[in-house]
Amino acid sequence: MKIAIVGAGIGGLTAAALLHEQGHEVKVFEKNPQIKAIGAGIGIGNNVLEKLENHDLAKGIKNVGQLVRELEIRDHKDTLLSGIQFKKNTVNLTMKRQDLIEVIQSYVPDDAIYLDHLVTQVDNGDLKVTLHFSAQESETFDLCLGADGLHSEVRNQVTKDAKVQYQGYTVFRGMVEDMPFKADQVATEYWGRKGRVGIVPLLNNQAYWFIAINAKERDLTVQSYGKPHLQARFNHYPEQVRAVLDKQSETDILHHDMYDLKPLKTFVYQRTILLGDAAHATTPNMGQGAGQAMEDAIVLSQCLASYDFQQALERYDKLRVKHTAKVIKRSRRIGKIAQMRNGLMVGARNTIAKRIPLFMLNRQVNFLYKSKLK
Repeated sequence: MKIAIVGAGIGGLTAAALLHEQGHEVKVFEKNPQIKAIGAGIGIGNNVLEKLENHDLAKGIKNVGQLVRELEIRDHKDTLLSGIQFKKNTVNLTMKRQDLIEVIQSYVPDDAIYLDHLVTQVDNGDLKVTLHFSAQESETFDLCLGADGLHSEVRNQVTKDAKVQYQGYTVFRGMVEDMPFKADQVATEYWGRKGRVGIVPLLNNQAYWFIAINAKERDLTVQSYGKPHLQARFNHYPEQVRAVLDKQSETDILHHDMYDLKPLKTFVYQRTILLGDAAHATTPNMGQGAGQAMEDAIVLSQCLASYDFQQALERYDKLRVKHTAKVIKRSRRIGKIAQMRNGLMVGARNTIAKRIPLFMLNRQVNFLYKSKLK
């Protein structure tokens, strides 16, 4: 088949790599002049690596990833509230987002990627789909994959049911060198009324950090925050928080309001399919945004290889729509709990968190490992 992939992000490039390997004629259209990750660190869980099985791509990802075995949740005074210990014999990795992009891109032929190609219109049909571009001639394909992110133009062309929802908090992110970790396989989040701070180990004593602060959408005051503002706001948090902000440069701090997508009822629209954030953008509270995009690509490639065309699309829809809706809703719920500011509610939350057994915490994420491949 001749397949168009709109968007050269994690999901689009994974789909391109796997579908090219199967012998399809694949073209990836990226609106930007270069493929550059927007973000700092990222996590890829065992749920993705298991689905890749023995594919070389799994080996490439492992080469750039830091193994993480546990997530600790602490309060702003460094008191342990709860922790999730990942199952033994599973591989859960953290890495630089750019490293992941480059690893995946290395499995896609250079001549299959078309930069500076902005899609302006999608003419969708039962047998073919035609893409129109702002500066290039139109082209017709057997299948189009919309992998162009939260504000997807492809999605806007094929459905009016999508609703992007602001979740009430904004996030600052960065990466630092030479971070002293007590345990380099443990990620930590500190929950307090001023905001939530996460510190995640990467390879070679590097760290990825994020700070989530409750704010109005596009809040100009919060948008003006730089390193000194964050240091002042969190100067009473534990030493590790102060250390990571001290090491952060003044300039390389990213800032984004947090959104998710109201779950869609289908990802399949005639000859156009949605995947990744275009299909099911989620908040980062479960660390599954990239992983679910990669799962989409893996499942779609497996379905196309295992069923006739129409059955493959139906099977992809059945396997991915309900599963990713569960990720969106659960991640949203975690965010609401983590971002509490009311003193009484925070106190009650912390008391309950200390008493929840480990097996109940692990149960909250076990569904991630049970999704089917095809």
